Amino acid sequence: MSELRLNLDLLESNARQMAECVAAFGKQWRPQVKAACQPDIAKLLLKSGAIGITTETVGQVEALAEAGIPSILFAHVAVAEDQLRRLAIAARTSEVILIVDHFVQAEFYSRAALQHTCQFRFLVEVNVGMNRTGCRPRVDASQLAQAAGRLPGLQFAGIIGNEAHLASIGDYRKKRNAVFEAMGTLQQTREAMLSVGLECEIVSAGATGVFEVAAEHSVVTEIQADCLAFREFTDPHGSELLGGNSVLIVVADVISRPSLEQAVLNVGLNTIDTSAAIPRVVGIDGAGVAAMYDEHTVLLLEGDSRDVKIGQQVQLAVAISNRTVLMHRQIHVYRGDELLDVWPVICRS
Repeated sequence: MSELRLNLDLLESNARQMAECVAAFGKQWRPQVKAACQPDIAKLLLKSGAIGITTETVGQVEALAEAGIPSILFAHVAVAEDQLRRLAIAARTSEVILIVDHFVQAEFYSRAALQHTCQFRFLVEVNVGMNRTGCRPRVDASQLAQAAGRLPGLQFAGIIGNEAHLASIGDYRKKRNAVFEAMGTLQQTREAMLSVGLECEIVSAGATGVFEVAAEHSVVTEIQADCLAFREFTDPHGSELLGGNSVLIVVADVISRPSLEQAVLNVGLNTIDTSAAIPRVVGIDGAGVAAMYDEHTVLLLEGDSRDVKIGQQVQLAVAISNRTVLMHRQIHVYRGDELLDVWPVICRS
């Protein structure tokens, strides 16, 4: 049976590094937690220097508000009645910041605020090139902010842009130019808003993989980059400014030795997210992942690693936490070799 382990020393160290890195740019950090939405982790990030948490599901907002997280950005859109009700209830105890790119969404949120006696702050999402969500910049965004801000229960707080689509650009100079063009769109939009008397306190950007470029731009006030504190140093989407080892380890059992060069583990794609990188074998020199299936991982063995035995445990370092965490029911928290606690995995839609 596999086990998901978290190295608390590394998480604390990497979170501090990330917070210090963001602060060095003169920005504030509101990390996306995504699937790693565990209240104890969120509290650790706040203790490390984050000003709040960014989430992408209503269930995450709900769980963090129940845990007493003071400020939560919901970086998605909800329109279903039940989800609006849950957001409003969360907003009674925590600051809940919403995003809108259309007036109809603002109307939904305003009605929920009135029905459940709460107040929402909101950001206008601006399309900076991803072409997924986000309204047109400058005039359209300003008009939306003005109109939505007149609705009861809503208070305009700023703008947000998502430049994550630029993370895959390999050439640094091209990437920097593209990110600065996207941030320029936010700057022009902010200036348009200021010109009509709007106060644009928050300019949120800085996706994982490009945050260190976005943070250089003067218009940005908050960095969204998800918790790089979780990321394996070999993760191709990780920041060059941060080093370290993997915070998350999946412990598996060797269940078969089909040949001298191979061993088979009882974990696979239903246990580990490989979208960023395949896992790395820890502590066994000469062993590497050759193939992964739904419930099996095949190791290729060289040298002394050929001595691994059926029943032996093998540790796999996970490069990205987003989906891997949701594939488990619990997180076993270690400091060194000592098991400190077992945290439940929060999985709410």
